[in-house]
Amino acid sequence: MTRALALGALALTLASLVSGCGGGGGASSASSAPTSTAAAAATGRVLPVPKNPISNASTAPGLTITKALVENNVSPDTGKAVDDHLEIALRNTSSKPLDRIGVYYRITDPARGVSEGYYTKLDRVTIDPGASRVVHFDPTGAADHYPVNKYSLYYTDKNALVVDVIASARNVKPATFTVKKDAGGAEAGVE
Repeated sequence: MTRALALGALALTLASLVSGCGGGGGASSASSAPTSTAAAAATGRVLPVPKNPISNASTAPGLTITKALVENNVSPDTGKAVDDHLEIALRNTSSKPLDRIGVYYRITDPARGVSEGYYTKLDRVTIDPGASRVVHFDPTGAADHYPVNKYSLYYTDKNALVVDVIASARNVKPATFTVKKDAGGAEAGVE
């Protein structure tokens, strides 16, 4: 009987993971994600996802990524350099607030032909019409900062990397941006 209970619990867990796959916008929503941002923050673990979970067929303009950095980050409060991390500036060009935003980013090492992707639901982010919001992916835990995998290619690979970013919100077209990270942690300037 114990084995049957264990198998039932495993089946329930797998079913909940499968049903959690979604994305921002369109018929799916960014509130469903294969990995929960809150769960990742609570456990301190962020795992790669096997594919981009964003499913958004909207063609209406409204969300743009105006800038993405992966190095040469600067604190807006102090103006001083901070540890390199993925930083994304999002802008709402629509006439309605944007929320339930999901971000998927894929880190690729072109020299080795390897890549890994991560999805984060921006739980606490609403962008008013005409406004911008900057979000960070790093281990600080500060406001508008989301957890990362400290064992990802970003932190462990010394080759040059390419980071492709997709941000999605309901009823607007997903925004995309590509940024490059120099080899060996060298600083390359603003991307």
